[in-house]
Amino acid sequence: MTTSFSTSQNSSPSLTAVGQPTTEGARPSGSDKEQPNLLPHNSLKVFNFNSSTTSHSGLKSPSHVEKCLQKEETKEDLNSQSNLHLPETKISKLKNSDDMEKTNHIESVLKSNLPNLGNSETDFTSLFKSSLYDPGISFSAMSLSDTKTLRGNVQHKLNPRPGKVVIFSEPDVSDKYIEVFSDIQDCSSWKLSPVVLIKVVRGCWILYEKPNFEGHSIPLEEGELELSGLWSAEDTLERNEEIESDKPVVIGSMRHVIQDYRISQIDLFTEPEGLGLQNSYFDDTEEMQGFGVMQKTCSIRVHWGVWLIYEEPGFQGVPFILEPGEYPDLLFWNTDTAYIGSMRPMKMGGRKVEFPTDPKVVIYEKPSFEGRCIELEAELCSVGTEGGKTEEATGDAGLPLLSVGSMKVLRGIWVAYEKPGFTGHQYLLEEGEYKDWKDWGGYSAELQSLRPVLGDFSNAHMIMYSEKNFGSKGSSIDVLGIVANLNETGYGVKTQSINVLSGVWVAYENPDFTGEQYILDKGFYTSFEDWGGRNCKISSVQPICLDSFAGPRRQNQIHLFSEPQFQGHSLSFEETTSHIDDSFSTKSCRVLGGSWVAYDGENFSGNQYVLEEGHYPCLSAMGCLPGATFRSLRFIDAEFSEPTIILFERENFKGKKIELNAETVNLRSLGFNTQIRSVRVIGGIWVSYEYGNYRGRQFLLSPAEIPNWYEFTGCNQIGSLRPFVQKRIYFRLRNKATGLFMSTNGNLEDLKLLRIQVMEDVGADDQIWIYQEGCIKCRIAEDCCLTIVGSLVTSGSKLGLSLDQNVDSQFWCMKSDGRIYSKLKPNLVLDIKGGAQYDQNHIILNTASEEKLTQVWEAMVL
Repeated sequence: MTTSFSTSQNSSPSLTAVGQPTTEGARPSGSDKEQPNLLPHNSLKVFNFNSSTTSHSGLKSPSHVEKCLQKEETKEDLNSQSNLHLPETKISKLKNSDDMEKTNHIESVLKSNLPNLGNSETDFTSLFKSSLYDPGISFSAMSLSDTKTLRGNVQHKLNPRPGKVVIFSEPDVSDKYIEVFSDIQDCSSWKLSPVVLIKVVRGCWILYEKPNFEGHSIPLEEGELELSGLWSAEDTLERNEEIESDKPVVIGSMRHVIQDYRISQIDLFTEPEGLGLQNSYFDDTEEMQGFGVMQKTCSIRVHWGVWLIYEEPGFQGVPFILEPGEYPDLLFWNTDTAYIGSMRPMKMGGRKVEFPTDPKVVIYEKPSFEGRCIELEAELCSVGTEGGKTEEATGDAGLPLLSVGSMKVLRGIWVAYEKPGFTGHQYLLEEGEYKDWKDWGGYSAELQSLRPVLGDFSNAHMIMYSEKNFGSKGSSIDVLGIVANLNETGYGVKTQSINVLSGVWVAYENPDFTGEQYILDKGFYTSFEDWGGRNCKISSVQPICLDSFAGPRRQNQIHLFSEPQFQGHSLSFEETTSHIDDSFSTKSCRVLGGSWVAYDGENFSGNQYVLEEGHYPCLSAMGCLPGATFRSLRFIDAEFSEPTIILFERENFKGKKIELNAETVNLRSLGFNTQIRSVRVIGGIWVSYEYGNYRGRQFLLSPAEIPNWYEFTGCNQIGSLRPFVQKRIYFRLRNKATGLFMSTNGNLEDLKLLRIQVMEDVGADDQIWIYQEGCIKCRIAEDCCLTIVGSLVTSGSKLGLSLDQNVDSQFWCMKSDGRIYSKLKPNLVLDIKGGAQYDQNHIILNTASEEKLTQVWEAMVL
C-alpha cells in the first residue's frame, strides 16, 4: 500500500494535513571570547520599548503552575533526558508604554498543561516581540556561512533532527489535530477553537501572527502549551474584560528554527557596527552584570542559535527573539545603548520515539518525496533488491528502487546505512520527514540499507569501558542519561567495549552529539568494530527516550488480520471485547500497545493465548493450532505486586506445596510432581502451561485462590510456568478519601530531609510514580525508591526516597482492596497522618484497617 503526501507549503491543510521540510539557511562560525566591559552603576538604562507599533497580551502563570515552578530548581539537575533548562518566567511591566502597563491586568493566554515527561522542563512560554535585521548590512570581515559547527577550532559533522509539532484543535488531546513537519508560510485558514493545545515533539519553532513569518511571534521549545486569545490584547482592553477570548486562535505562519545540537553563539559589542569590546556567549546567562554593574551593548552578532534577550536578570520580562545575523545598531529597540539583564538560546530536548512497536517508513527514489516509493515495516538489507513481503512498490510493479532520495519515517526509530548489509556510515532516523540526504546528515546521497530499532526505550543504562572485552585494567563509567562531553566527566573519549544493560543509545564520535554516530541496542559490544566504529573515540552519548505521555496515543491496541503476514481484512481493538464477529477468522496479528489474552470462545471462554507487544505473522507464532480462531479479547491490566505462586498437591490448598518466584521451564525435570490440584497466586501475573517448555494449553493467572485446578482449567497438571513480564508502569496515586495525590516534599539534594505527602493535583513530575519489580520510584529521581525512614519500623513511621538498595523496606504491593502493603511489615499500609500539625498531610505507615478510607488508594495508570 502506497502512502502519498502533499508537498505544498502554502496549502491549507485539514486537521490531519502535513507540512513539508525546508532547507535551512547559512550556518555561522564561532569567534574568540573577550572580557566584558564594565560600566558605572549610575549609567544603567533599560530597553526603551516603543508601544506604538506593538501589542502584547499580558501573561501570568496559573496558580497551580506557580506552585509547580517553585520546585523546578530542585529538579533541574536531575532531568538527564533533556537539554532544556528553562527558568520560571514572569511578565514585567514594559517601560514607556501605557498600553504595556495595561497588560498586567489581562488573563494568561499561555499556560502549561500536562507535563512533558519525555525530555522537557518547560512549564509555560511567554509571548515575544519579533525582531528583524537587514541581511544586507554586514560588519567588516565577518563570515556567517560556515556549514560546520565549531568547538574550539575543530569542525564537526552535524546530525540534524526532523521537526514535528502537533496542534490539537481542542484544549484536550483528541483525534482532531494538525501535524506539522516543516515551515508553513500561511496557516491562517486553519480552523481552530478559542483554546488549542500545541505539543512540540521535536525541534524549536516560532509561531507568527501573520503569514509569511511576519508580525508578533512566540518561540516554542519541546513540550506542551495551551494557547488562547493570541494577538488580541487591544480588543480585550477595549472591552475591559479579563476573561479568555471566545475568538478562535489564529496562527499566521510557523517556522522550524533549531534542527541540530550545534553550539549557539552570540557576540555583544560595546560600540555600534561591531566595534569596541566583544563579549561572546555560548549558553544560558542568567546574570549579565559583573561586580554590581551591567554590560553596555550597542551592536550584536548572532553566529548560531535563536537567542531570547531579556532586559532583567533571571530571564525576567518580555524578551526579544534574535536569529542568526548581524545587528549593527539597536534601532529595532528604539535605543542606541542597552544593558541586557539575561539571555539564553533556544534548545532542543533529547532523541525520542513515539510509536516504538510498529515501525514503518516510506522511502522515495528521488528527493522531495518524488518518484517511485516503497513502504517498509522490516529491515531492508540492500536497496536495489527485493525487500520481501513487508514492502509494496508503486509504479513499475516488482521493480526495486535504484536509490533512496527522500524518506518519511511514519513510526518507530530506524537506522540507515551507507552500504548494503548494514555497514558504512550510520544515520539515526527519528519519526519525521527527510526531503533529501542532507536532512538525515548524510556524507553523500548514498544509502543502501536500513532497519528498525525494536527494543525497550525506558530506563536506559549502559557501562562504557576504555579497554576491550570489558577489561578491568582501564577506566569505566556508568551512564544513565545525556552526556554532552565525556571528556569533561574525567572518563575520557577512549571507549573499546560497551555493555548496554537497558534502553537504546546513540553514541557520537565528537562532543555535543556531532560527528559519526553509532546506534547501540541492548547487548555486549566487545570492541569498537562491533558497533561499526572506525576507531575507539566516543565523546558524547544520549539515550533514545519513549515519548509516551501525551498526544494521540495507541496505548492499548491490537490489529487482527484475516490472512497470514498481515494481509487481508483487518479488525482493530483498543479495549476488551467479549465478542468478535463469527465471519472473521484471524490468521495473523499485531499487538501495538499493551498485552492481551485471546480466547477461542465468546465471553472469555475456551483456550487462551497470551499476546504481548509484537508482530505475529501466523497462527503458530501465536501458539495456536491450525484452524484456531479468536472470539473474544481481554486487555491485561497492570499488577502492582511481586510474582509469587504456590502450587498444591491436593485440592483446597492441602498437601505438599511448591512456592515459586521465577520462571520454571520444566517442573518434572526439577523433580516436582506436575499433578497439581490447587493454586494460590500471591502476587504478580503468571502464565501457566499444560506441558513443559511452555507447550500445550496456557492460562493467565492474576492474584487469586483456585481451590480446584481441574474445574478451573480442565487440566490435571502444570508442566511449566513463568511470571508475566510487565513493563515499567507509570501512574499517579490518588487517595480515595481526600482526593489528593501522593507527592514529594523537600529538596532532592538532601534526601534525608525529603518526605512523602499528599497535595492537590499540579500536574508535576513529582506526582508521577513508577512501579517496577516491587519498587515504587518517583519520576523526578528514577534511581531512588520509596522507602521507610528510620531503622525502627512501626505504625507511624514516615516515608522518604533513597537510592535503590534492594532491601525489604523498599518493596511494596498494592492489593485489590486498594491498600499498599509493606513487604517488611505486611500488616502495615500507607496512610495519611491527619491531625492539625504541620505534617498532617505526610504519608505514614499504619496498621491496616477496613474502617480507615485514607488507606485506600487509586492507581491512575498513565
